[in-house]
Amino acid sequence: MENQDEFLSEESLKYDISTLEIWNYEQDLVFQGKYDENLEHKFLSKLKEVIIQKGESNFGVEEYENKAPSKFYLRAMDEFLQSTGNVDKQFKIAHFFDTKTNNYSLDQTIIINKNDSNFNYWFALFLRKFDVNIIEIDNFLNFQLLTNFENNHSEFVRFLTLCLRQYNELISSNVILTSQEWIEKNTHIEPQTRRNNKGVETKYNPKKSFKLKDVDNFQDYFEKKVIDLPLIMQDLKKEFVHESTKIQQLKDILSGIEIDTNNRINWIGSFKELNMFVSILKFDLNKIEPIKKGIWEITCLCFTKNGKEISVSQLSNANGKETKRSKLYSILEKL
Repeated sequence: MENQDEFLSEESLKYDISTLEIWNYEQDLVFQGKYDENLEHKFLSKLKEVIIQKGESNFGVEEYENKAPSKFYLRAMDEFLQSTGNVDKQFKIAHFFDTKTNNYSLDQTIIINKNDSNFNYWFALFLRKFDVNIIEIDNFLNFQLLTNFENNHSEFVRFLTLCLRQYNELISSNVILTSQEWIEKNTHIEPQTRRNNKGVETKYNPKKSFKLKDVDNFQDYFEKKVIDLPLIMQDLKKEFVHESTKIQQLKDILSGIEIDTNNRINWIGSFKELNMFVSILKFDLNKIEPIKKGIWEITCLCFTKNGKEISVSQLSNANGKETKRSKLYSILEKL
């Protein structure tokens, strides 16, 4: 408990959901011209609501009612009026007036907790900023699990899953994938049991490959439910798998059976594209069953890359452009 308290104390400065941290990140994006105007308008609107409710004003209505308001007040009011409706100017002046003519700074530190309204929105914005520091995501999620969710794994995993789904246009694909890997690592799947030849029940995990969720629900699933399988294979062969790949190999890696090392699919696309292939199946389309063993370990059991062995790090750390994500998505959604 002492170590946990020490962790929370040390990490709260980095991983508390602070409006100032979010403001600094969003302001940098605006100054660099890398922003969506509608997104930033919404952010500014919600930030102002929180600051009016919980923040402190610089000066207020008494200055406005003064017969001779100061030059500073008049200049601030003029800046504000000129910035109305203009995202760039609002981020530049970094202050605003409410309807009662109280003036507030936008760069205030307000900590957002689970009980606050729009917590999921602020959570997503704070998570979004780790796009420039992916390595910190695990620590942030661990901290939020312990603090705002009081170590309730199932509640937090469900919240995070829905949050990633709702704000998928706000959060980068790298942040989403890293967060989904955290979910995978922190989701406990009870192993199934079977009896050995002595009649003793033993625990085991049958996942030797990926398994489509409906495979057990329909006899001859691939023949009856996936009528486009030849077309799927044809499209994959154009850019992603070796031309010698057989349809049966694709069926096997999606049936949850053990894959012979000589029967793995030879991937000819990039590591990033194989990473996307798996993440689209698992996370975007939610087509395969939960896996106790790490998702990239399973991938290594199912694929080679240009005929060579693949390591977990080559997949989990795969970099590169995602120009073919939509193409892979359109192929895999037919499964």
